Amino acid sequence: MSRNIEELYPNYSAEIREIKEKGFSAEILYKILRKHKPNAMYNRRLYDRYRALEKGVPIFDRKPLFDDDRINNRINNDFFSEIVDFKTGYFAGAPIMYGYNKGEEAEETTGGETAVDRATKALTDFTTRNNMYGCDMEITKFASIYGYAGRLFYIDPEGEVRVMAVQGYETIILSDRDISEPEYAVRYYEVWDINRVKSWIVEFYDDTYVYIFKGYLSRLEFVEQREHLFDHCPLQGIANNRELMGDAEKVLPLIDDYDKVLSDNSNEIESFVHAYMVFKNLNVDENTVREAQHNGALKIKSTGTTEGDVYFLTKDINDEFTEHHLDRLRDNIYRFSKTPNLNDESFGSASGISLKFKLHGLETKCGMFEAKLMDAAQFMWKLLCGIWDKKNVTVDPLQITMEFTRNFPLDTLSEAQTVQALIAAGIPKEVAFSQLSFVDDVDYVMEMIEREQNGIAPLDDEEDDDTAEGDMIAG
Repeated sequence: MSRNIEELYPNYSAEIREIKEKGFSAEILYKILRKHKPNAMYNRRLYDRYRALEKGVPIFDRKPLFDDDRINNRINNDFFSEIVDFKTGYFAGAPIMYGYNKGEEAEETTGGETAVDRATKALTDFTTRNNMYGCDMEITKFASIYGYAGRLFYIDPEGEVRVMAVQGYETIILSDRDISEPEYAVRYYEVWDINRVKSWIVEFYDDTYVYIFKGYLSRLEFVEQREHLFDHCPLQGIANNRELMGDAEKVLPLIDDYDKVLSDNSNEIESFVHAYMVFKNLNVDENTVREAQHNGALKIKSTGTTEGDVYFLTKDINDEFTEHHLDRLRDNIYRFSKTPNLNDESFGSASGISLKFKLHGLETKCGMFEAKLMDAAQFMWKLLCGIWDKKNVTVDPLQITMEFTRNFPLDTLSEAQTVQALIAAGIPKEVAFSQLSFVDDVDYVMEMIEREQNGIAPLDDEEDDDTAEGDMIAG
C-alpha cells in the first residue's frame, strides 16, 4: 500500500496562472478537484487505517487460500496508530506557549507599553477562545497520518476570529511557494440529509471572497459569494514534511507482513492444534473419528492379518525462525519510522545522553514538523494582524513568540548534576541554568535567586503576613 506518483500532492501552478489570467470559474474548480482526487483517496484510506476500519486495514480484507470454511484469522497489529499517537503526544502533548515580547523593541514597534498590553491581550484571547492546544494537537495528528492538514480561519457571529483544523483530504492549497502561504484554496466535504442522501459542499477561497457550491463533485450548483473579511486567503495548509507524506508510510509493507505472519500462526494453532490422528490398517468411519475427538479415547478391533495402530502425527514447526522474523520486522518498523520502542528492555534503563540518542530519530522528525509549523504561524499572524488592525489593535507579527516543549519525562537529577558541573567549571550561572529543560524564563530565575540572597521576602509571603496581621487585629 505505497503511493504511486499520481497519489502525491499535485502541482497547481497551471491552475494558478489560469485563475490570474482569466479569473475563477466553475470549469477551473472541476479541474482542481479532479487533479486532487488520487491524493485525497489515498489520504482518506490512511485515515481509515488509523481508525482501524475494515476497509482501511489490508489484513481485514484477506481471504482464505481456498474457498471453503477454512479458519481465516485477520489480526491487526496497530503499529500505524502507535507511530502517529506517539509523535502527536510527544510533540503536541505539552501545549505550545504563545506570547508577546516585552521590552523596548516591542514597545517601539507596537506603539508603547499600553499598546504592548493590548497586543498581548488580543493574542491571549485568541489562543484561549480557540483552544489552540486542541487545535494544534489535531493538526499534528492529521499531518502525521497522511502528510498535511488544513487550518481554516473565519469570523464568528460575535465578530471574533475563530480557527479550526481541517482534514487534509478535504483541503486543497494552491500556492507557488508553500502550502502554508496560500494564494487560493478549496475546502470540500460531504453532507448528508435526513434520508441519508450524500452531497458535497465546496468552498473556493481567494484574498477577498469565498465562493460556495453544493451538489455532486461532477455537477455542482453555485450557491453564494461573500466576503470572508480577511486580507489574505484564510485557508492554509500545514505540512508534515516537504514531501507531504505521513510518518508511517515508509513502513506500511513491514506492518502488513507482520500482520500476515501473526495471522497465519494464529490460523495454524486454531485449525490444526499442531497434530493429526492417524489410523493405520483400521477401518474407521466418521462417527468413530468424532467419538475419539469427543471422548479422547476409542476401541477398535483389528481386521485382517496386519496389525492395526492409532497414533498422533505431530507437526514440526520451526517457531524460532518465525519469532526471529517477527522480531526483525518489529525492530525495522520502529527504526525506519523513527519511533522509540518503549517495550525495549534497554529503553527503560536509559538516561542522560543514552536516552537522547534513543530519541534522536523522533527529535529529528519532530524538529522538521516544528519548522513547518513555524512557517505556517508567520502567515497566521499576518492574517490575524490584519483583523486586529481593523479593531485598532496594533500587533507586530515579529514580536509574537512560540515556545515548543516536548512531552516526555524529565531527567531532573542528571540535568541538576550537569548544571552543578558547569557552575563548578566557571560557566556563568545564567548559561548553566538555561540547560534545565523545566526552566522557561532564565531571567526570572536569576531575579528570584538575587531576591533570596538579598533577603527580600516574596510578594506572596508579604500578602500572607498582611492577612495574618489583619486577623490578629480583628481578634
